[in-house]
Amino acid sequence: MAVQMIESLRRRRPVVLATAALAGTALAVSGCGGSSSESGAAAGEVASYIPAGSPIYLEASTDFDGPQWSQVDALAKLFPAYPELREKVDEALKSDDVDFETEIKPLLGEHAAIAGISLPEAPALGGSLTAPDADAAAKAADDMEFVGVVELAEGKDEEVEALLVKGGATKAGTHAGADYFTDEPDTVAAVSDGVLVISDTEAQLFKALDAHAAGGDKTLAGTARFTDALAKLPADVFGQAYFDIGAIVQAGAQSQPELEQLGLSEYQNAVVAASVAAEPEGARVKGVIVGAPDAGAGEFSPTLDEKVPADAIAYLGFSDLAGSLTTALDQARAAQSSETLAQLEALTGQLPALLGVSIEDLAALTSGEHAIVATSGTPNPGAALLLTVEDGARATTTLDALRVGVPRLLQTFSQGTTLPAWKQVPLAAGVTGWQLPLSPEAGVVYGVDGDLAIVGTSVPAVTAVQRPVSPLSASADFAAGTSGMPDEVTSVMWLNVSEAVAAAQAAGAFDDAPAESLANLRPVKSITAWTTGGDTPTFEVFLRLAG
Repeated sequence: MAVQMIESLRRRRPVVLATAALAGTALAVSGCGGSSSESGAAAGEVASYIPAGSPIYLEASTDFDGPQWSQVDALAKLFPAYPELREKVDEALKSDDVDFETEIKPLLGEHAAIAGISLPEAPALGGSLTAPDADAAAKAADDMEFVGVVELAEGKDEEVEALLVKGGATKAGTHAGADYFTDEPDTVAAVSDGVLVISDTEAQLFKALDAHAAGGDKTLAGTARFTDALAKLPADVFGQAYFDIGAIVQAGAQSQPELEQLGLSEYQNAVVAASVAAEPEGARVKGVIVGAPDAGAGEFSPTLDEKVPADAIAYLGFSDLAGSLTTALDQARAAQSSETLAQLEALTGQLPALLGVSIEDLAALTSGEHAIVATSGTPNPGAALLLTVEDGARATTTLDALRVGVPRLLQTFSQGTTLPAWKQVPLAAGVTGWQLPLSPEAGVVYGVDGDLAIVGTSVPAVTAVQRPVSPLSASADFAAGTSGMPDEVTSVMWLNVSEAVAAAQAAGAFDDAPAESLANLRPVKSITAWTTGGDTPTFEVFLRLAG
């Protein structure tokens, strides 16, 4: 969204003010925004120019000599494409009238921000749920009201005004005690109390100036939901972002009333705040979710990483699928009409009979810790679903019943559908499983090994997680990627980028790609993510790079 907004800003200006370009560059590089405080994150002075209720806020560091920018530069140098990219950025910042290094950089403070101060009209957010408009995001960015704010170095207000005039802007008037300038056809800027405020209409610029003049809860900086959410983020970051999910959901529901049937009204007070920081080994995103309903995801201490091979392409760990589905269904039911609810209850009531298993049996199969694993393999990688169960014999009975019930259910909804016959196959450790050979390369294979039920795409995929030669839990790379992960999480995700790239390359995904594509992927070691629950759910993503 940040990049789309900035690109939209650039498209709508034949002459972009050099300082506005700087704010855009910082935000585009960071992907969100940046600020810090001693005890947690806090917005910079720039947030005091953002009207209260603004649904999107992105802030970035413009302290180019600070530790975060230095670390970003060090990480970027790991990529072969960086020198060329840096040259293009430097060229983009050059101007026949203004020199960035000597005239702009000395004028800058520590923060720059861009904010969506109101959402587009409902039709711009709309579109069919079954056939979404591929250009909807770009159109929404074009229609969104925005304002950009750049903090200035102390005592540099007059120099910035002179620079605006030198860049082609003309003074158009005064509002809220600040002189404002226009650069036709659609750039409006004002220098006020140590900041440069930019927008593409006078009305939007005036909203920012008026909010700052009013102060207090008339600004985003004075809004408790905003400040409380940011205070839960770490200090000393490259950037931070704030999204008012409730406002976005409500705007979407205006154009698509059917969204209300999904129970999204429960999110009317939800906000998300996130930060990104550069570290010696990579980049880390941390975020919090405030005011959202309980998603029903239970916290657990991951153990199935002991069953994941160290060379696995990916691993996703979670727990109590049955409980999460029950919570989601209960929230959806609360928003249904009585007629729709009756139809839903009738359908769910028929499923156990059609499948040949009880709800209790399905719950017993899906109430423990789970993992989805993408296993490496040449030429065909595999996938496996692992389910920890309390009663292996009961799990076997349930899966055997599903072996008969699922094909029967398919035939009920699609008459004439036929499937190959199941056959018994040997798995690891003397376990006998069943296989449905849908193709020579893959199908459905299941088996139960003690307290672990496994459903995979092939026999090798199942046996790989039964008895891994080298488990992911013992991998130094996995330990580095999950550094800082708490003992209890609601989910954990691991992507071995090297293995994923190798699998994609073997499948021919890079056959027509430029030669440098692979070279620029090699520095990326892994992507790790996890979430936590409780009163304030959190999420974290770590992109680890080879140092």
